[in-house]
Amino acid sequence: MEIKYLKEKLDKVIFDSLVSRGFNKLRPPQELAIKAGLLEGKNMVVASPTASGKTIVAEIACLNNILKKRGKAIYIVPMRALATEKFNDFKKDYGDHIKVGLSIGDLDSDDYWLDKFDLIVCTSEKLDSLIRHGAHWLSSIGTIVIDEIHMLDDVSRGPTLEVLITRMRTFLKKAQIIALSATIKNCDEIAEWLNAELVRSDYRPIELKEGVYFNNKLYFDKEEILLESESEEPELSLVEDAFKKNKSTLIFLSSRRNAESSAKRCSKFLLNKLNNEDKIKLNQLSEEVKNVLETPTKQCENLAECIQGGVAFHHAGLVQKQRGLIEDAFRNRILKVICATPTLCMGINLPSFRSVVRDLKRYSDEEGMGWIPVLEFKQMIGRAGRPGFEDHGEGIAIAKSEEELNLIREKYIEGEPEEIYSKLSVEPILRMHVLGLIASGEVSSFDKLIAFFEKTFYVHQFRNIEKVEYLLRKVLTTLEEYEFIKIDKEKLIVTPLGKRVSELYIDPSSAKKIIEALKQSKHNYLYFLHQLSLCTEMKPLLNISQRDFFSYQEKYTEYADELPDFPSPWDYEYEDFVRAFKTALMFFDWINELREDILVDKYNETPGMLRSRLQNLDWLIYSAIELAELLVFKEDLSLLKKLRVRVEYGIREELLYLVSIEGIGRVRARLLFKNGIKTSKDILKAPIEKLSTLLGSKLALKIVNKLKEEK
Repeated sequence: MEIKYLKEKLDKVIFDSLVSRGFNKLRPPQELAIKAGLLEGKNMVVASPTASGKTIVAEIACLNNILKKRGKAIYIVPMRALATEKFNDFKKDYGDHIKVGLSIGDLDSDDYWLDKFDLIVCTSEKLDSLIRHGAHWLSSIGTIVIDEIHMLDDVSRGPTLEVLITRMRTFLKKAQIIALSATIKNCDEIAEWLNAELVRSDYRPIELKEGVYFNNKLYFDKEEILLESESEEPELSLVEDAFKKNKSTLIFLSSRRNAESSAKRCSKFLLNKLNNEDKIKLNQLSEEVKNVLETPTKQCENLAECIQGGVAFHHAGLVQKQRGLIEDAFRNRILKVICATPTLCMGINLPSFRSVVRDLKRYSDEEGMGWIPVLEFKQMIGRAGRPGFEDHGEGIAIAKSEEELNLIREKYIEGEPEEIYSKLSVEPILRMHVLGLIASGEVSSFDKLIAFFEKTFYVHQFRNIEKVEYLLRKVLTTLEEYEFIKIDKEKLIVTPLGKRVSELYIDPSSAKKIIEALKQSKHNYLYFLHQLSLCTEMKPLLNISQRDFFSYQEKYTEYADELPDFPSPWDYEYEDFVRAFKTALMFFDWINELREDILVDKYNETPGMLRSRLQNLDWLIYSAIELAELLVFKEDLSLLKKLRVRVEYGIREELLYLVSIEGIGRVRARLLFKNGIKTSKDILKAPIEKLSTLLGSKLALKIVNKLKEEK
């Protein structure tokens, strides 16, 4: 359908924006959605491949309803990086006509300021938190977009998304729901659950050729291509072939270690094949990525070295700024290859000519080594094909034998993605969401709780309300034991403590651990770091090899007076207790100013994961402060507040005042302290020349002037 035929149906703002971006003709999923009642407000599940135009369907629905005064639109995504990308896209395309907001941060706020925004992009966890805080503007939502709804199948994110959707459908009965999904086997089941029209399409704007590499040959549906390469190693052969064509390659691997080692090999292989212009740009990028942190870590140096050869690795172990630099350089074709873990396929828009899945097997504690799902494979290869640059993309799996070649063809190339299943029936997850439902006032009795869960995808899919009822009774008993709720016959009443725990958005079992820790007599920094490391939000904890368990038990004796009694090796909690101790020691070293590069090496951690753990720790300390205030544990408040600042900056207690001054961080504070400057009086007494040498002349003058004003 040519877009000109929609001129009378679409608001001028939407029509002009689409035309200005080159949308002269609707793609099949978009046309099917229009015909299925998109503009008439019908709920819709759009299931189609990556880059097929699903987002435009959601965009049209949001803008159509906003401009026709049908209420705000909320766009829900699974990851923060994806939320930021969508926010930037909407801001660029419609920022002159509507107010676009982004909400991904503080989980203890109702973000009242969002009331003035028309379109709000957020993660499912953030929206869940906003509901718990009773954000008044939620009632004005007229459009709900759920991006990547197949994430219902994800153990960690799926239950929150499922409960969130059920809640939104319960109190926003007239809102239009647009759910976007990869092609999955049972998308009709999701559509039925949402009372939605199903728009299913296999369309891609760029043809995707799916094939298998084996023995230096590419096997596509009806052709075999012999690759002429200097190397017989699959990754290098595939990278060289794409490089000769001036094309980019994404390689997906099962682990961070595999991604890094593959990047190193590919970089060495390509280094001498780059032209001088490429080398200059890559050297600049290499330096920038290397020096993101105050002191480069071994990982930073390895990444910088790989980038010099036109290749980068990409995984959660990198800090956000490094990931951003790598992604931009790949989009701008400065980087030729990215070796990534599968998380890259879930989020940001990062297309390439060739998408290679090297590792089709992955280890899990439950099942050991096994084949990855077909859906995951399709998501990864779906990154192949750059609109506007190529007429096709290539999604390639690597086979190690002829037998495996045939198996991969049958299972992955010709096979269908699996059905997705609700993951809601897990007791620890239910604990958090049941408390949230009671605390928000949405559920006030056991019957109403059952009625709510009857509307979930789990019950729709499995028709097993009896199992849910059994689990819910167990959860309610636990929450009552924790004193977070009271049960009066069948009536469910949240306590002030339970209400606050729900708002803090932490696992009730974590809140219980924190409260028990506050009641104990041992109060010191390491004690709280260890107790907080035992909370659900800190998992996975640092690994410990079997032979190191005894050495950490020995080390524990150094702090025996400051910590709880060490459990027996035969106790159930022994392993987690020791791993939490190791994790706490890493945090303890951080707040005692161990250099970051030394810290990550000592604990075999990555900068990205360290930052992620510190963020989680900060939230748990904040929660502990809030609970201590509520329960009037005055003796702990000062210590916890100091601990939070120490964790934020990675400093000893003696630097607390200096880092409170704007512009002074961990390094500058220590530099001033070493030079005898410890207080505001010391700063004002010090010669400006000395301060300028230590801080730089601009910052020194700014700080002195501000202190004089405050005086």
